[in-house]
Amino acid sequence: MGATEDHPKLLCRETLREIERFLDGELDQTVEVRIQHHLSDCSPCMQRAEFRRHVKVMISEKCTEREVPQGLSARIHELLRDTDR
Repeated sequence: MGATEDHPKLLCRETLREIERFLDGELDQTVEVRIQHHLSDCSPCMQRAEFRRHVKVMISEKCTEREVPQGLSARIHELLRDTDR
């Protein structure tokens, strides 16, 4: 299933909705495989996933010495969700 099939926006929307959990390894295997398959066929979603992966790595490298300020993590997730709309 790729970006050229009948419901590409639905597939992209579903993929991007689950991308954080996918990157964190929190999905069941069936959903994970579907997302991997979609990402292999959809360059825009793959680019977003790679950007988010890069942000996660950067944050984990830069923010390891201090505790994340209260509410910052939730605000970051909220901003990332807003970009998917």
